[in-house]
Amino acid sequence: MTRLLALAALFAVLPAASQDALLIEDVPTVSAGMGTADGPFTLLSLRDGSVVVPYDAATRADSASAAWDLGLRGTEVILNGGASGPGGIEGALVAEPFESVLGVPSDVVADGAGECPRGAARVVCHGSGNGWYLYADNGVEPLADRTLVIRRADGTAAKVRFVSYELGDAVGDVRPRYVTLEVAPLVAE
Repeated sequence: MTRLLALAALFAVLPAASQDALLIEDVPTVSAGMGTADGPFTLLSLRDGSVVVPYDAATRADSASAAWDLGLRGTEVILNGGASGPGGIEGALVAEPFESVLGVPSDVVADGAGECPRGAARVVCHGSGNGWYLYADNGVEPLADRTLVIRRADGTAAKVRFVSYELGDAVGDVRPRYVTLEVAPLVAE
C-alpha cells in the first residue's frame, strides 16, 4: 500500500504532458542515399504511434488523406500540410529541449513556407545541423535541443523529440533505418 501511495504521489507532481508521452519505437524508413531526395516516405499518426502507410506499401492511397501527421524518409521529415499533404498541419522546429517546450509557438507554418539551406522548404529542414540531427562519428545523432511542435487542423497540438536513428541490416538493395520518436500532447493556444 505504501508503494502504491508513493507512485500516486509521483504522478501527481509530474506535468500532464509527461504522463501522456508516447514512445514510438523503431519506425522503419528508407533513403536512397545521402543527398538523394528520392523514394517513399513512411507516414505516421502521432496520436497513436501507428504507421499509416509503410515505405514499402504497394498502394499509397492514405498519403492523400488527413490520417497521417508526420512522414519520414531516412532523415527527412514532412508534415501533412502545405506542400506535403492535405492534412492542414503546421509546425515549428524549436531550439529547446523537449521537456522545456510547454506550448505552441506563434510562428508555426506549413511545409513549403519559409526556406531551408538545403532541399525543399519544409518545417524541418534537411541536412546535418539544419534540422533535428547532426552527422557524428557513429552515424546520425539527434540534437537534444531540438523539438518539433505541430498543430493539427482540428486545433490539437503535440511536441516531438527524435530519440534515435539506427541503420538496419541490408535486405537486398534496401537498407532500412529505424527512427524512435517521443510524442506528448500540448495545449494549443
